[in-house]
Amino acid sequence: MSGCSETPESSPDQEREVAYHQAGGRVVAILENSRLIQIDHGDIDGFMPAMTMPFEFRADSIRAAVSVGDSVHFQIASDSIDNWLVDVTVIE
Repeated sequence: MSGCSETPESSPDQEREVAYHQAGGRVVAILENSRLIQIDHGDIDGFMPAMTMPFEFRADSIRAAVSVGDSVHFQIASDSIDNWLVDVTVIE
């Protein structure tokens, strides 16, 4: 298995309460010229139902770790404004 994590940095986001959620899915698109990876994912308990949607990534290492078609386990950070990927592991 290969994976990557976002390195925490000091930012205004730290002033908002952040919740973390685990999920699994499949990368269906990497949206060029953006910081979005579209994932077809299962239910994320207590957060959202199964769907296909784009997730923002903030660390370039996350983009470098995945390809379209990869099955992944991922972690999402969520605050009152945004959702973003903080960890992605490709399941081989």
